[in-house]
Amino acid sequence: MTETPADPAQILAAAIIEATEAHGGLHDGLRDHATEVAGTLIATIRAKTDPGAQLRAALGVELSRSTRMGKNIQAAMDAYTRP
Repeated sequence: MTETPADPAQILAAAIIEATEAHGGLHDGLRDHATEVAGTLIATIRAKTDPGAQLRAALGVELSRSTRMGKNIQAAMDAYTRP
């Protein structure tokens, strides 16, 4: 069984839209471009720049396979896929 991986920008855009619903939602101009905005945020988070580092720190996430989180995720996936 093969699965098509979800587009991270669409997932983040949906989360942004859902999070703003309780506050009146996004205005139409931004709602129409939520996926592009989310893509820009993802690119900034992944960038090896000061703003990228600040966003990663604010989120409490380091995007590297060598981090403890990355190792734990890899170990969990290995355990799940082994017979």
